Amino acid sequence: MSKADDQRAIHSESLDRSAVGGCRVLALINPVLHCRATCAKLIEADINLVGIVEAETKSAGLPLATFRRLMKKQGLVSTASQIAARLVYQTANRKADRRIYERLFDKQHVEQILTQHNTPVIRCRSYSERAALKAMADLQPDVLVVHSQSWVPKDVRQLPTTGLVLGGHPGLTPFYRGSHSSFWALLNQQPQMIGWTAFHVDKGVDTGDVVIQGRLNVEPGDSYMTLNWRGMSEIAKAQAAAIRKFNKTGHIPRAPHRSIPPESNFGLPGLRQYLRYRFSQDLAR
Repeated sequence: MSKADDQRAIHSESLDRSAVGGCRVLALINPVLHCRATCAKLIEADINLVGIVEAETKSAGLPLATFRRLMKKQGLVSTASQIAARLVYQTANRKADRRIYERLFDKQHVEQILTQHNTPVIRCRSYSERAALKAMADLQPDVLVVHSQSWVPKDVRQLPTTGLVLGGHPGLTPFYRGSHSSFWALLNQQPQMIGWTAFHVDKGVDTGDVVIQGRLNVEPGDSYMTLNWRGMSEIAKAQAAAIRKFNKTGHIPRAPHRSIPPESNFGLPGLRQYLRYRFSQDLAR
């Protein structure tokens, strides 16, 4: 059998499975409620979720690995400024954000769905860990769904039999990629560029071919964080709908970007940028 014939056989096998119970979907997440809510949304949409991989990025409740990575990349001063900006933001917005978060992600409902479905859970520090990679391969996924801050390496992206790895970003790619796209769109006086994107994951940062995008209007009481969470909720719905369509047609839309501006990859806001945000716009907290 030629390589092309072998690939067609693999694809045909995945579609045969979809005719029985849907293609086998594996979710890659972090162990936080808004990521777990994506898994619950897949289950509610009758997606054949065969496993959940939870990569824990925090130590003692703190994102120490993230701090170390940022310090290595940009130095102590910039990292300290970003931490300070986050602390100032949380002091002013924690209570209001929590009310909206709890409305968007009903913890009791999410945990009830996951408990009833009893999906196998693989826990790790990194998706590239040998034991985690073997456990993922043993589940024989057809499609990966990614809702995670953790990097998905090439050997994991190559696991699905269909080649499909679906991710999402709470921003409009390729114009706003990276961290807190809603913040940067508001700071740049571009509220019309607030939105979300479901895409095919590749080796870049939010650079994959688009499945579907949507815009978000700033609602009363919104902050840039609540806009991010609203985008995540829409992405989960879009990913579930795309997989349901794939189960029926064997096709998921794929729209490549004509170009990807390097300057569209934004980092975490620093204290000076956050203060500019607070005094330059009044649409969101």
